[in-house]
Amino acid sequence: MKIIHILNSLKGGGIQNFILSLAPEQKKLGCDVSIIVVDRDTYEYSKHLKDILVNNGVKVYYLNKILHNKISFIKTLINCRKLVQSLRPDIINSHGEMSHIYGAFSTIGRKKINHYITIHNGPENWSNINKILNRNKPLIFCSQAAFDLKEQNNKKYCVIDNGVSPSIVKTKEVVDLRKELKLPPTCKIIVLVGSLRPQKNYDFLTGIVQELKDDTIHFCICGGNYGKGYIDIENFKQYKTIHFLGLRSDVSAIENSANLFLSCSTFEGLPIAVLEAYFNGIPCVLSPIEQHIKISNVPKCWIPKTFTAHSFIATIKEALKDQTSHDNIYQERLPIISKYSISESARKYINFYKQKYNETQY
Repeated sequence: MKIIHILNSLKGGGIQNFILSLAPEQKKLGCDVSIIVVDRDTYEYSKHLKDILVNNGVKVYYLNKILHNKISFIKTLINCRKLVQSLRPDIINSHGEMSHIYGAFSTIGRKKINHYITIHNGPENWSNINKILNRNKPLIFCSQAAFDLKEQNNKKYCVIDNGVSPSIVKTKEVVDLRKELKLPPTCKIIVLVGSLRPQKNYDFLTGIVQELKDDTIHFCICGGNYGKGYIDIENFKQYKTIHFLGLRSDVSAIENSANLFLSCSTFEGLPIAVLEAYFNGIPCVLSPIEQHIKISNVPKCWIPKTFTAHSFIATIKEALKDQTSHDNIYQERLPIISKYSISESARKYINFYKQKYNETQY
């Protein structure tokens, strides 16, 4: 089976890190796997992800679309269609609203190529053009929570939980942010992971810091800011215990020396950063949203009772009291989190491809 995944970028985020695990695993299962990246990527982190994919036998192609440029959008749509024609895949799987448009345009009039759409957010809001082009496409929801919040009415769908590859996301290396940030060795490090989009709710941290009033607890955010629509880190300069680290390729190593993983998100699909934290064995405090609650039945995972700074602080303080080693936490979690291994996700993806592909071939 020849598969092409289309995604907006390799800049970092849940979709990118999921594909980082899924594509190599599908390659292991005997598929020919390629990735088409829509946007032009100039970040070092993007090169890091591309190198991992290529080293695992996955081919990566760039369309180099220029952001907010309509002419570039049209040119790259045409180039994507030509590239798909030359690669002749059986399957196109698009990830992210813009990528769905590229997938649809590349398969118009090509009945031998099936286009599948993965919904990574709960909900994923589609533009009118997506609704027109993709209303009959088979959908893959990344979690039951994402399905429950769906806005699409497509008749063909399935739920396949996101997964991660421990061999890719887990490391024994250690990066100590106390040293990097020149902090006292007794400081507590709380890690947050994800791009600086509003849904990650990093502004909420200011309320936590103001009420906490503790200079020994530091909040360290690993994630990129890509311009319009992202939060402005200049607004956080007065908060000396909030640190923006930018895109990091060493998140697992950072988590190995950190005290706690924190998510303040207001909504998610099935958050890859949380799954990675589970496999890294770091204690977790997750915001009280449906998507987190449904996957919180693992050891050393806490959910605040309410979405208030006061409730988060009480939960964070409780979690920081735990002294269990990351290795022991990982071993305790393993029987539960094994279902989030990428091998299971990849197998289910291929089975769904085959099922729907066979239905459309005559």
